[in-house]
Amino acid sequence: MEVKPISEQEFKTFLEDYDGHMHYFHDEMFYDYISKVNETHLLGLFDNETVIGVSMLSATSVLKKFRLFTSHTGPLLQDFSNDKLEFFLKEIDQYAKKNGALQMIHSPYAVYQMRDHDGNIIEDDSRNNHDIIKIYEDLGYNHHGFTTELITEELLRYQAVIDVDKPLDDILKQMDTTTRYNTRQTELMPLELRLLEEDQYDKFIDIYKETEERIGFDPVPREKVKNLLNTLKDRMFLVLTHVNVDKYLTQLEAERQEELKNIAEIEEKTANGTATKREKKRINEHKEQLASKDKRIEKMESFKAECGIELDLSVGMYYYNNQEMVYLFSGSYPEFSFFKGTNFATWEMIKKAKDLGLKRFNFFGLTGDFTEDSKDYGVYRFKRGYTPYIEELPGTFDKVFNKPVYLLAKKLGKI
Repeated sequence: MEVKPISEQEFKTFLEDYDGHMHYFHDEMFYDYISKVNETHLLGLFDNETVIGVSMLSATSVLKKFRLFTSHTGPLLQDFSNDKLEFFLKEIDQYAKKNGALQMIHSPYAVYQMRDHDGNIIEDDSRNNHDIIKIYEDLGYNHHGFTTELITEELLRYQAVIDVDKPLDDILKQMDTTTRYNTRQTELMPLELRLLEEDQYDKFIDIYKETEERIGFDPVPREKVKNLLNTLKDRMFLVLTHVNVDKYLTQLEAERQEELKNIAEIEEKTANGTATKREKKRINEHKEQLASKDKRIEKMESFKAECGIELDLSVGMYYYNNQEMVYLFSGSYPEFSFFKGTNFATWEMIKKAKDLGLKRFNFFGLTGDFTEDSKDYGVYRFKRGYTPYIEELPGTFDKVFNKPVYLLAKKLGKI
C-alpha cells in the first residue's frame, strides 16, 4: 500500500461507489464548499493502482508558515480494517508534517462500540472496535475523552440508527407501542409533506431556531444552518409537514356519518330481533368511535377559529449519501403536537430512504447521557421510540507537531 495526493476527480470517483460510513463533512459537495474557503488537500490510499481509501484535509494558516489541519471525519476506507487505518494515519501525519502542520485533528466517523436503544453496551457485537482509540494514541494523538455532552466544536459521539432494508411492516413492528400508534394515526389524517425550496430556507430556519430556543439546545448560528442548506442542497430533502383543517373536517364529518349509519342499522336490527350477538357487541364500539369523531371535530373547529385553515406543523432537514439517510435538523410548533407532524415526516422519509435503495436511516446525534436528567432526553426519547441501535463513535483526537510554536500561537490568540 502507498499514500499519495489524488485529483479532485479521483476523490469524487471513489465516493461514487463508497458504501461505508460517511459523514456529510466528507461528501463531495462539502469538498466543493470547503475548497473555496480553506486550503484543501486530497490523499489516496492505493493498493497497487486501485484507490482503497481517501482523506480530505483542510488547513488554515498560522504564523504564516504553519498550518492547522483537520481530516473532516476521515479518512474513508473501503473494506475498513485497523491495519489500513493505522497505515493511512501514519502517512497522513508524514504528509502533514511536510506541509507545515502545527496540529492535526481527527474525529473518525467509525464505530467504537455498539449499544442497544436503552444505551447499554452490546459486548459481543462484531462491529465493536475498541482498538481504534489505541491506534490513535500509539501514534501520539491526544484523545479528548469519552464525552457525554454537547461540545459545539466537536462531533457528537453517539447516533441512533435503524436498518430500513426490510419491509415497512417490519419497521413498524420494531417501533415501541406509542411510536407505532402515533405513526399509524398520522396515516389517518390528511397530512401533507411539502418540499421547501431555496427561497423558503428562512422559513425552515425560523421554525428550527424557535424549537432550539424552547428546548434549550446550544444555538447553531442562522448563517451556519443556511450555509449547510446551500452546501448540501443537491443531496437533501427539506420538508414541511402541513394540514388543511377544512379538508380534515370534511373527512371527519364523513367518518361521523358512517358511524351514525352503522349505529342506526344495528339499532333497527335490534328492534326487530334480527341483530346478531356480534352486532350487539359492536354497537358500543361504534358509539365510542362516534364520540371520538365528535371530539376531534370540536378540536379542529377550535384550531380553525384560533389559527386559521392552513397549518404548518413541523420541518425537517434530511441528507443522504450512498448508504444512509441522515435526520440532521428539525423543528415543530408545540401547539400543533396533536397532529404528530414529526412522526408523519419521519415515517415518510423512512419510506423515501427505502425508495432510494438506502440501507440505514440515521437519527444522528445524541449526547450519550441516556438518563431523564440529560439535556437532550426529549430528543433521545423520540428517537428511542423507533428502537434503534446506537453507534458510539470514538470521539476527537488531536496531535501537536511543534509544541513550542503551538503554545506561542495560542498565547498570541492565533488558535
